[in-house]
Formats: sequence, structure tokens, C-alpha cells
Amino acid sequence: MATEYAELEIGLHHRDEATWAVELRFDQPGPDAEVLLQDRAVITDLDLGKLRELEDRPDEYGRVLGGAVFGAGAVRDAYSQAYAAALDHRRQLRVRLFIGQSAPELHSLRWETLADPADGSRLTVDQNVLFSRYLNSYDWRRSVGAASWTGLRALVVVSDPHDLSEWDVGRTLARVDVEAEVARARTAMDQIAVTSLPGDGAPTVSELFEHLGGGVDVLYLVCHGYRSGGSARLLLEQDDGTADSINASDLVERIRDLPQPPRLVVLASCQSAGSGGQSHSDDGGVLASLGPQLAQAGVPAVLAMQGDVSLATVQTFLPVFFKALREDGQIDRAMAVARSGVRDRADWWVPTLFMRITSGRLWYSHGESEKGPFLQWESLLDQIEQKKCTPLLGPGLTDSLLGLRRDMAGALSRTYRFPLAPHRAEEMPHVTQYLSVVHNPNFPRRTLLKWLSLSIVDRYGPQLPAALASGKLAELDELDLARRVNDQISAAWAVRHEKNGDDPIDALARVPFPVYVTTQMSDLLGHALRDAGREPVVELCRWRDGTEDDPIDWPQSIFEREPDYVPSPARPLVFHLFGHLSVPESVVLTEDDYFDFLIGISADAKAVRIPEIVRANLTNSGLLLLGFRPDEWDFRVLFRSIGHFPGAKRRGRYTNVSVQIDPEEGDATQAQKARMYLEKYLAESKMTVFWGSSDDFLRDIGRRWDHRANQDTP
Repeated sequence: MATEYAELEIGLHHRDEATWAVELRFDQPGPDAEVLLQDRAVITDLDLGKLRELEDRPDEYGRVLGGAVFGAGAVRDAYSQAYAAALDHRRQLRVRLFIGQSAPELHSLRWETLADPADGSRLTVDQNVLFSRYLNSYDWRRSVGAASWTGLRALVVVSDPHDLSEWDVGRTLARVDVEAEVARARTAMDQIAVTSLPGDGAPTVSELFEHLGGGVDVLYLVCHGYRSGGSARLLLEQDDGTADSINASDLVERIRDLPQPPRLVVLASCQSAGSGGQSHSDDGGVLASLGPQLAQAGVPAVLAMQGDVSLATVQTFLPVFFKALREDGQIDRAMAVARSGVRDRADWWVPTLFMRITSGRLWYSHGESEKGPFLQWESLLDQIEQKKCTPLLGPGLTDSLLGLRRDMAGALSRTYRFPLAPHRAEEMPHVTQYLSVVHNPNFPRRTLLKWLSLSIVDRYGPQLPAALASGKLAELDELDLARRVNDQISAAWAVRHEKNGDDPIDALARVPFPVYVTTQMSDLLGHALRDAGREPVVELCRWRDGTEDDPIDWPQSIFEREPDYVPSPARPLVFHLFGHLSVPESVVLTEDDYFDFLIGISADAKAVRIPEIVRANLTNSGLLLLGFRPDEWDFRVLFRSIGHFPGAKRRGRYTNVSVQIDPEEGDATQAQKARMYLEKYLAESKMTVFWGSSDDFLRDIGRRWDHRANQDTP
């Protein structure tokens, strides 16, 4: 469970050649609202030349830097008040230093040496103060959300070109002890699964991005860096083991283009000079210059060395850092703990944290709520055994496979110049409604299908069957395009499933639910069920009636073909509530579609649109909500619909679970309070919250069900 912090943001902006403006924002812990400090300070005594002269004396450097910053009375008073408020509430103070785009010259300063204005002590080694450099991101995408510590993957890249002696970069480039560097990274990250280059491939650019494209949580990079023509360059390797000089900005751009960038990048400089624990890096912090760029490119957190760092400091700092990070996923807290551990070393100030997330939370222990750990596993498994549990599957179920639907909506809104409020530009019903009105009712559906098809090819192209990775989409009619996307989604899942046997959709298909209710429009679940040896029956909600001018070719219902059909674990019913790609017109997509769905369901007196067996499962069994966000249309319309079914109150007799990812950056300015609100909101509907991703939950329930089934097997 995350701890609530007092938060002080200090924003610095260029004013003129010798002064910088300061903006202050303080958010105190507890139920109080955010307090925006109205005092605007101006820093007039920041002598950059003098600070350069003091770079070999970090404590004096910190006192001079602190004197200039806190010499502005409003800044000193804000820090003192924030620190006192944090202690009064028995909380830690999170200090975010925000350097605006107008003041890039301030990135090179050693802010981690800041001295406390009260007594001149080192501010950033006080474990009551969580200090980081905060940067806005130019990246429009949202992250998928904080990940569970369980199942994290790291990529360690150590570059040691054999021709380093031939490179003239202004200093001698020593060979890198690859084995020792990889071992050091593995030891530090301990319980994280590590892939290494070299080892699982060569440390080349192509291998680096092939692995990153497959999904990596931590990128740990060790290589030589140097400056040329004012640009930072990194020395990776070519296929023959010789050096490959890469422009750091090009590397950042490619990371920006990844469907999901790493959550944490560790830039570990090579140890070149000296011997044993006294050896140290000598790139002068060239790699650290990538920190701000990577954060602005969408990487949530970057740990870099802003100057030459000794091996002894690295060996002490990194294991403590990752151990602290495992406890609660709070990266700035882990930074404070680890920095305190090297406070007696001369280079204690060198490790630097750049963040783009205000919460500081990268990972979590999934399942925990405000009231403690998730305790309903046994009752949930009992309900499954009794065939009294019904999963409701939302659009977020395929986030990790296809990307966030909000990202899709955002891409379409930018492409077609969505003119309404910015917060609506990431909601698919709003964007598709706009496209429907400006163009025609078929346009948004076909446009979304083409976008999905191209996106899947971009992510999985070389691994897809050739027929699904090429071809002109413009030549396909809507039904053929829908079928193609349907096949591409299943093929993309097959690629992921082959690489990772512990697949969440596979786990969902293994658990013997007799009825699945889904808002997904593809046949992915049916594909996974067949792969698991089951025989799914697919049924569509006939939420709209065709007209003479606009007929709908609904497939024959299973209840017409087999009036005595009863869903079972061996032959489960997959009920597509919001349509299926086999009937493109059935897909609920625009605002008008959602309203028409509600009207159609409300008028369904004969239980034709939603069969009686489905209604019975939605009212007289425990519900398991996966892949929904309470603020999105799918959830609101679904919950509104089933809440008015006769007998809906009977659900209170069962364990009902809603799987929710923590409120994300951009979704809520105060994630802790948003979390409390969601728990209260869902509790009113007799729902217990499991905090974590749908993928985490499905893997958990799959393992627990397998264990129970094996115990019951004679």
C-alpha cells in the first residue's frame, strides 16, 4: 500500500541572463486540498562560474547552491513550512525540482548536493526528504500503469568493443570487464528476471531494440560515452564486435517510438581508471545527459551518474536501491535510502534521479487495498467450482497486447484534428462520434480497423504470418478488413503466448467458467479457449435492429439452433455484449451507439437481445470485472444495464471482484485519494477491489486454480 507524502514542487524558469523565476506548489498530506503557494520568487545570486570552480568540493558546492536557491526568501519559507508539515503528519517530504524548458543550462548543476537552509547539512541524504528532478514528458501516451514486482523483466546491455584503443575521444578508453558488469547488475536487481547483451545476443543497436520491443521493465546500460560537436555519443558494438558510435539523441528518439518504453533506465558509466574498489568512471557524466531526454521521451524514471563515480559507490548504492524499491515501488524513496548508504563516500552526490511521474511509484505489491491484502481468493475459487462466477471482460484486457485504447483514441484525435476539450480526445466514444458526424457513420469503424491493423503489423510484423503482415488495406471492404484485424489480434496473441507460457489470456481460458461476458470485439478469447481444449460457443448481443436501408446480417443464435443448450466448462458461452468483428455493424463504438445500446436493452422485455441464461449469470452469480475503468463508457453503460436487471440485488450474496490498476499519472492529480474514492464507489455495488493489472490477476487465479485442480485429482 503506497504511503501518502507531503509534496513540494520547485519550478525554475529562465528570466534573463542572470536571474531565474521560481514557482512553488505544495500539497500537504491528509484530506486537505492542494495549496498553491502564491509567492513568486526570483533567484538572483546563482553564480554558475563559481559553482564550476567548486566541482571538486561537493559540500561547499551544495552550500553555495543552496544559498542561492534558498536565499530567495519565499523558497526558504516554503521548504521550511513543507518540511514541518510533513513531520507534523508523520510523513516524508517529496521534493520535486522542475527545470523548465526555458532553463536547460540548469540541468548540468549538481542539485543533489543542495544544503539544507536551516543548518547547512546535506538535504538529499535526509531520508525524510525524497528528492528528484522532475520533467514534463513530450510523450502523449499514458503508461499501462504501475507494474507488479512479480514478473518484472530487465535487459542488461554491456558494450566492450575490441577496437576501443583506436578511438580518439580526448581520453583513453579502457576495455570493459563485461562479466563483472553483468554480474554486478544481476546481483543488484536480484529477483528481477535478467536478459543480458552479450549473452542472449550482441550489444548492438538492432539487438537492443529487438529486446526492448518485446517489453522490458528495466534497461540497464553500461557503455562508454563521449562528446563530439556538442552532442553526446555512445559506443555500442557492431556485429563484428567493433565500436558503433551512436548519437544519444537518435537512441532517445527510438526509445520514444517504442509501443511501451522501459519503466526505469539505469545509465551506469564504465569503470575505466584505477583498480579494485577505487576504480571509477571517467566520462564526466556524459551518459547522465540522456536522463532529461529520456524522461521527456516518456520513460517514467531514469537513474544516472552525473559525474565520475567509483566502483565502491556503485557496488554499495545499487543493491540498496533495488532492495528498497522492492518494498513499495517508490523510486524516490529508494533513492533516498540508497544515497544515505553512501553518504560517507566522496562521490555520494553522483547518483541522480530524473522522473516524469509525480507519484514516484513504479511498482506495487498487487492485490493490496486500503484495508490490506486481497483475502477473497478461497471464496472466489469456491464460486468458480460451483459454476457461480461470471467474468465480465473490458477493453483493457488486451492493453498489454495491443496498447491502450486511450492511446488509439489519442492518435485518431490528432490525425483528424478533434476540436473538443482535450480530456475528451482520449475517449474513444467521443472521438468516433466526431468522426461519424464530420464524415459518415461507417467512417470511424473502418478508420479504427485500419489503425489497429497497421499498429499490430508495426508491433509484431516479422513474427506474423506473411498474409497478415502485408497487403493493401484500402482494397479490402469493411467485412474483409474486420476479419483481417480479427485474425491479426489472434496471431499477435499466439506470438506472445509462444514467448511467454505464463500468459494471462491463456490463464483465463484454463479456468472453467461456463459463461464469459465480454466487451471485446475480437475472437481472441474464443481462440484461447479452443487452444485450451474447450469448445466455445460465440453469441452476439443483438442490441440494434436493422432497417430496410441498413440491414444487419445477424448470425443464427445458438438458442435457435439448440434450444436445449446449457453453457458448461467444456462448452462455454462467450457472449459479446458490445459486438463482434464478424458483424462490423454490431460493434458499439460511438456515443450514439452506447445510447442506442441502453435504449435497446431497456426495451428488451422478451430477453432476446440478452438471453435469459446470460441475465441469470449477471444477477445470480459472483461477478469478476477485468479490464474496465470506472470512468469509461464501457463500464458505466454495462454497470447501468445490469444494475437494473430483475434480481440484481442477489449479487450481494456472492464475492464480486473488480480488478483495478492504480490511478495513473494524468488520470488523477492525487492518486491516493482517487484510489480511496474508487474503493468506496465500488463497495456501494458490493464489489471488492483487487489493486493490480488484469494480467497479474489472471496469472494469479490461473495458478491458484491449477493448484486446486491438481489437489483434487486422485
